[in-house]
Amino acid sequence: MSQKRAHRCLLVALRRILRPLARLLIRADVRFDEFADLAMGVYVESAARDFRRPGLPSRERIAAVTGLTRRQVDRYIDRTLPSANPTSADLLVEILQKWHTIPEYVGPYGIPRELEFARPAERCFCSLVALIDPTADAGAALEDLRRTGAVALAGDSRLRAVSRSLLMSAPASPQMIEHFGVTLSRFAATMEYNMDPSNSDKRLQRRVTADRGLPLELVSEFEKYARGKATEFLLDLDNWLASRASDDSDAGERLDAGVNVFLHMEPPAREEPLALLINDPETKTSTNG
Repeated sequence: MSQKRAHRCLLVALRRILRPLARLLIRADVRFDEFADLAMGVYVESAARDFRRPGLPSRERIAAVTGLTRRQVDRYIDRTLPSANPTSADLLVEILQKWHTIPEYVGPYGIPRELEFARPAERCFCSLVALIDPTADAGAALEDLRRTGAVALAGDSRLRAVSRSLLMSAPASPQMIEHFGVTLSRFAATMEYNMDPSNSDKRLQRRVTADRGLPLELVSEFEKYARGKATEFLLDLDNWLASRASDDSDAGERLDAGVNVFLHMEPPAREEPLALLINDPETKTSTNG
């Protein structure tokens, strides 16, 4: 494939990627100027961080490879890009994982034990949270877990782990938005790594899809089947990780590694020209005339 054709194909692929992102941004009242400002900053950041060989890039070089002006490059280098403190999602996920895998907290047949919130010097919810982060607020963590339905009351004072997975119910919660960003960036990073010819050891990236589409009457059945198989597969992986990913802080360098699974459903593309979707009296008048 010629360089020119590859460039065009990449732009078409980028348009497909940006469509669901644009829907999310418009729904969240994020204006294009905010998005464009952020995109320019990310271009500068990537040029500075990811293309440093054989040495530190100059501001002029960054301007040349990004197509930005030197003034724009200076502006983004000399300021801090938007950031946010991590949410409690990782803590909540690890609480559920340890509650289901640590022998002290698992009863017969692998069922998590019911716990009191706090019992000094004994097994309880607070001691479980302290295993993960001694500084964490166990009360706030419990409130979040109960809000998502992962933990429920058992009687007057005991707590029961209802789910091993953290299902965030609020679609616009900080945890869900963080999850969206982390998941999408991980998938994009995997694809980008596999498309880099300098990387000979490709990362796991597989897909299965129905040839020529799936009949509508089978969609719900397929989703139910895929959900069950995916849950079984991911639990097996989680058990493998739990038995091998030691909490020893002296275990050496660590990498954030894992597997994400998601179901895709894409309706047939029947896209009219944009001009036909716009309520434009002037266009209609000139057409009718």
